[in-house]
Amino acid sequence: MKKSKPDKKSGQTNNRLQSISQIPGSRLWLFRLVALVGIPIIFFSLLEFSLRLIDFGYTSAALIKTNGNDTDYVRDNSAFAYRFFPRQLAPEFVPLRFKADKPDGVFRIFILGGSAAQGIPDPAYSFGRILDVMLQVRYPDEQFEIFSLAMTAINSHVVLEIAKDCAEYDPDLIVVYMGNNEVIGPYGPGSVFSPIISNGFLLDLTISLKTTKIAQLLTLGMEKLNILGPPYKRWKGMEMFLQNQVQINDPMLEVTYRNFKDNLEELNQIAYDNNIKIIYSTVVSNLKDNPPFNSVHSEDLQTSDMQKWNDLYFSGSAYEEAGDYKSAIAKYLEAMKIDSLYADLHYRLGKCYWHTGSFVEAGESYKRAREYDNNRFRADDRINEIIRNAAAEITGTTFLADALAAIEQQSPYRISGKEFLHEHVHLNFKGNYQIALTVLNELEQMDYGILKDQRPENTVQISDSLCAAHLAYNNYEHHRIRESVLNGFIKEPPFTNQLYHSETVEKLENELDSLRNVIQVLGLNETESNFEFALRERPSDWLLHNKFADFLASDEVRKYRKALEHFQFVLEQIPHDYNAYVKRGVVLGKLGRLQESLDDFQRALKINPAIAGAYFNSGLIYQKLNKNELAVESYEKAVYYEPAHSKAYNNLAFIFSRQGDVSKTFAIIEEGLINSPDDLLLNYNKAIYLYKFGRKQEAIEQLRHTAHFAPGEMMIQNKLNEWLRKEN
Repeated sequence: MKKSKPDKKSGQTNNRLQSISQIPGSRLWLFRLVALVGIPIIFFSLLEFSLRLIDFGYTSAALIKTNGNDTDYVRDNSAFAYRFFPRQLAPEFVPLRFKADKPDGVFRIFILGGSAAQGIPDPAYSFGRILDVMLQVRYPDEQFEIFSLAMTAINSHVVLEIAKDCAEYDPDLIVVYMGNNEVIGPYGPGSVFSPIISNGFLLDLTISLKTTKIAQLLTLGMEKLNILGPPYKRWKGMEMFLQNQVQINDPMLEVTYRNFKDNLEELNQIAYDNNIKIIYSTVVSNLKDNPPFNSVHSEDLQTSDMQKWNDLYFSGSAYEEAGDYKSAIAKYLEAMKIDSLYADLHYRLGKCYWHTGSFVEAGESYKRAREYDNNRFRADDRINEIIRNAAAEITGTTFLADALAAIEQQSPYRISGKEFLHEHVHLNFKGNYQIALTVLNELEQMDYGILKDQRPENTVQISDSLCAAHLAYNNYEHHRIRESVLNGFIKEPPFTNQLYHSETVEKLENELDSLRNVIQVLGLNETESNFEFALRERPSDWLLHNKFADFLASDEVRKYRKALEHFQFVLEQIPHDYNAYVKRGVVLGKLGRLQESLDDFQRALKINPAIAGAYFNSGLIYQKLNKNELAVESYEKAVYYEPAHSKAYNNLAFIFSRQGDVSKTFAIIEEGLINSPDDLLLNYNKAIYLYKFGRKQEAIEQLRHTAHFAPGEMMIQNKLNEWLRKEN
């Protein structure tokens, strides 16, 4: 039998296999591990390097360096929150800019926290701004820089990352006021943005990975493919968290407390490593004048017991409404024996105790109402306990400003309420003043920095009225802010779910009427004088210039040229403030300087290409210039970035109707009504277009529907009567 010739290649393969098989097992596993781990590491490192090389995505730091007039500056990064929120829902800092190299003799302070620290509803009157006035008045020969890096809806996970970035710019002091958002902020159990992660290592890893360009690329890809869709198309405030209820016995609350404690410990370590002092403030919430947002019964409550509970609860509420508070208390206490987890029950009980003069019991009941509230928008006792413990760490860097104790001391019967807060957690001017004063007192006891061994030259009491005068907080501003609280908070969910809601609205409307009368008596010249006095005291305060420009450009004042001067100052100090460009562009448009107006809108869009207001106002200019194609393009971009921009929908419909395009007219009106179903003008215009294009019976029905939104609106009623006469 003829032997076959050996295959040369096969022999080589066999030799290689034989040589591999002779490799010791440990080394073979090492090769496999290198291949399994090393190759992906190399690949992703190269990808990350490439993405950074082409400058893909955004800078993830809270602060970024810029250059202006041959000077290195640091400014806020409006894209920072993209790490924690969907891009179209991401909150921003109040704009700021400062020199990267701290000048000699300057005492630099950063304020960190959530919306209450930011000063919502108006950051111009935050406690940080009031503290700035106090320090300048008490120490006129010293230089202070106070910058707020607080932000709406963030919690300690985000604040910790901001603190790391702040530490690079030589702060002397960090003031921390946070705790309200630990449950609803990113990685909290009540968040709609990032799910809670109980493992600390995985949580830190997740936050770190989100700083990479690869993470940004993946997020962008998933958003484009609608794989990672945000829960809402636009920011809807507290309403977004309504479904994310967290009961007092939820095990995830313990995870939240542990994470909060760990984050404060890490914050202390950052301060210690960088020789920075920290003042922690306890957090204040409204107990007396803010009913719970969401009440839920005990899960093991039987049907028969539920009926008994309901009978007692409604019997108690009937007694309460009749003013028989003692009988109401008796019924509520009986109901509590059946189910004590229902938050509204505790609040009603607290209110009845208050009316009977049992203030200690009232305080305890109000506090339980907050603790049992399933929409946990207010910091509870455990949060403040963790804050106090963090401040008590013996490192020489941490201090406590007990704002809660200070405000309780001055509140009626030591129960915090409307005297210091607008609604649930946001402080009014008096509340912000008290926090600033508490921080100042703690700072002056520290013997630190330029304040060391120094006593203030000016021993005059720094009153809240003095601080208000220096910041131009006047009746006009007070009215504007209270109006924004009513329309932006109280009349919106979840406040509309609260007990006694109609009473709260009525009281606020009466307050606004009174303020309106005061403003009419004093006149707007008085308000203008307030601003001018404040600017003499604080000529370099860009936020003050911005407030004055807004006032001058208002429909009541219309001093547009004077407003332009102050907007110009703002943009010289904060050249990346796109809102100032938009507002100046609007003023230029009102002065008839249309091309300059368009230029400002384009400058704003160059900084932030997602500003609906800049597109909308550009559309208005193009309409005036009869450039309807450009107007349509601008309005369409406005509604793309702000789907509920009803004015843009109305203007689009007007253009299409003038062009005789019936289908586009109704299509855009219907799209607008999907996103803003209760908008009066959209509903009214739908009726007008129906009538115009011959669908008269539908138009009448639509106008009747519209009348429900504004029952006292004579324009609607007159139009309806006119059409009915014609049809009859």
